[in-house]
Amino acid sequence: MFGHTILSKGPDPECSISVAADGSDSVQDVKRKIEEAFGGTISRDQLLLYFGPNERCIGKQYLGDPTVDESAQTLSQFSILGWLQRFPHWRLGVRLMPAAPPAPGVATFRAAAMSEGKDPDQAVQEARAKGEIPALMALPAPWGPKPYVASAADAAHAPAKYPEGFSPLDDTVKPVLAV
Repeated sequence: MFGHTILSKGPDPECSISVAADGSDSVQDVKRKIEEAFGGTISRDQLLLYFGPNERCIGKQYLGDPTVDESAQTLSQFSILGWLQRFPHWRLGVRLMPAAPPAPGVATFRAAAMSEGKDPDQAVQEARAKGEIPALMALPAPWGPKPYVASAADAAHAPAKYPEGFSPLDDTVKPVLAV
């Protein structure tokens, strides 16, 4: 909710924050304002932002997510303020960020071991010893110490880019010329 800082008690605490009307606030700025509104009882690094009826995640998706620079993402990139003008009952939600997903290959070996009635942790250790799963020391963040290298797969986290002059909030119907 946007406006003045207000706190409420109960199972679903609510707070209001003020943001720039031009959408220039970064995701990091919004998280800082939420952290301050709740009196610093929770770290902004633990906050997962989501928006709209489908609860689209904004910013980092999990703890230690190296794929997103929240200081570079602004609210205007996600058209949040425009959507709020159109649907004022929508809210920017916040919840605790989940842990990082399992390291590459771990989920597969754990699932296979469980389906065979074996100890999943032992199956993962054996797979690492055989070299079937990379050692954690050989993995990039968030699983290991290696630096993260951006790839084309990270494009799913980028905000939508619309053509010049196009707005998803524009309801006008453009005439189609018959040939």
